[in-house]
Amino acid sequence: MSHAQLFAFVLCMVWPLVEAWRQSAARRALRAMPQVPPGDDAPGRFARVDVLQPIRSGDPTLGEALGASLRALGARGATLHWLIDEDDPTAAGTVRGVLARQPDLAAHVQVSLHPPCPAGINPKLFKLDRALAACDGDTVLVLDDDARLPPATLDALLAALTPGPTLVAATALPAYLPAPGSGSRLLARFVNDHAPITYLPPRLAGGSPTLNGMCWAMRRDALDAIGGFAPRLHHLTDDLAMAQAVLAADGRIDQRREPVWMRTALPGRAAYLAQMHRWMLFGLLLTRAQAWPARLRVLLGQGLPSLLPLAATLAWLAAPTWAGAAALACGALAHVLGRRALQHVCAGAAATLEPATSLLIALLLPLHLLHAALVPRIRWREHRYRVYANDRFEALQ
Repeated sequence: MSHAQLFAFVLCMVWPLVEAWRQSAARRALRAMPQVPPGDDAPGRFARVDVLQPIRSGDPTLGEALGASLRALGARGATLHWLIDEDDPTAAGTVRGVLARQPDLAAHVQVSLHPPCPAGINPKLFKLDRALAACDGDTVLVLDDDARLPPATLDALLAALTPGPTLVAATALPAYLPAPGSGSRLLARFVNDHAPITYLPPRLAGGSPTLNGMCWAMRRDALDAIGGFAPRLHHLTDDLAMAQAVLAADGRIDQRREPVWMRTALPGRAAYLAQMHRWMLFGLLLTRAQAWPARLRVLLGQGLPSLLPLAATLAWLAAPTWAGAAALACGALAHVLGRRALQHVCAGAAATLEPATSLLIALLLPLHLLHAALVPRIRWREHRYRVYANDRFEALQ
């Protein structure tokens, strides 16, 4: 065996070993997480919860998702605040249609119109800040407009927010439902493969460094204690900004295992690439915002392992051996089967097995990271930004 073949074999062997180590950490986090029994399914179960949902048209499943939120949360007493832009009549029409189909639940919805977001301000935080004054419940839940939150997940979030001296933000685990199109399928596979192994292990080191911006909750008094949303309006990444505010106040982020279901219909692969570019850039912003010990944990626990599938595959192609092929096959099996098993623990029967798509996503991930590192420009809704840091970005024409 030549030196090149030996190097390729070692690299191929490292992949399944590191994958097993990461999956073991996720499972230890799951075992250590307290279980929350579902609450009584009473009409006023969530009567003191305000659900803030910034809404923007563009997703063909928007009406379906809003209707699901109304049936799951509004029917159990939560107040849903649907925040619409004045220049988005399509979203307003979708909301009217949802309320017309479920008139018996319309009393649980407060619809508000918001002017165009000023330059240099985060569009999502802009609407959240304006809507917060209308919330009079004990808990504020921020929920994306394409999210579907099961009542049992909200029970778990509320259980994590019990009053005490420590400020707590609780966040759900993202899980994607299938949507039409190859881009949507790739996006769903990326999230379902990576969410448990990425979000859960930091619990073992004292807590998560960030929030899942799709779904998170805080007690209203805790949110007021960090100034609400207003101090973070100039931050591009709202979940990172709010997470930093919680941690700066010596608070804790409780990452739960219970899922928040998402379904995002992307028009094509270009939309998938744009979405992944934005997420990877936000991930780099998160890493840069950490102190060096935490930054090293992110790089060693997530960054370098993400490079292994592509690095091992390229090394084996350059210097193939039967032993290397066997090690590479072990890595692929550990990746596909192990991550599907983790998703099954968190999301139940909805977990699916897509070996080819899972491996394609694993091979593409380093390229997405490289793209984000080299191109600090993103498109978000109708806006384009050049990003220097989370609190320093500029709008592009």
